Amino acid sequence: MASQAELIRQYEAEVEKANRTQQQLQNSQIQGNAYSTAMFNSQQKQNLIEYELDFTPELVDIERLLRCDILQRDRDGNEYWIQNPNPERIFLNDLGVSDVLRKLKLLVNKGKVLSNYNAEEINIRVKMIMNELRVLIYNNYEQYGIDNEYKMNNYSMMVLAIGSVVDDAYRRALNGETHKGLTEQRLVTQTEPLTQQPNYYAQSQSKSGLSKLMPWNWGK
Repeated sequence: MASQAELIRQYEAEVEKANRTQQQLQNSQIQGNAYSTAMFNSQQKQNLIEYELDFTPELVDIERLLRCDILQRDRDGNEYWIQNPNPERIFLNDLGVSDVLRKLKLLVNKGKVLSNYNAEEINIRVKMIMNELRVLIYNNYEQYGIDNEYKMNNYSMMVLAIGSVVDDAYRRALNGETHKGLTEQRLVTQTEPLTQQPNYYAQSQSKSGLSKLMPWNWGK
């Protein structure tokens, strides 16, 4: 029969083995959490960057504006757009819409937003763009299908609405603020794990501080 000293050494060895196993598990979970956190934050930052530099929604809205699409709402309150069925109420035809959007894509894009302009430069650029847009539509009004009073009456408002989108885009390049902001986002990293696992040995301690792994403490 093993002596008390041998039992003590045996249980101390088991405790040490249990602690090593728990520590390995904890380290593995921490590394996994840190990796997941880093991946999550990286994806989140990437989505934010793509969102800030993507002008597709604005261009889609401009296209709907030029085509005079109609906003509908279903019984559940969900909104959706449909093509205007009345050609007399469509501001520009396909040729006009294509010409305007093609030129806007060259003038409003991520390269412009990531530039560094002062307020005066932005004002000059926006005024030039709005003026050229007016001239483009006016000089081609017949080819673009502007053939009635309704369309002519909407001409100024269409140019103003598009100019507002252009102005908002260029304002984001004021003093290079967008470029600075994206640079700062790339420098921020998250290394702290999401959770901390409790120590196995600490959980085995009774309220009195005695280890329940040791047989002489059982029942205490």
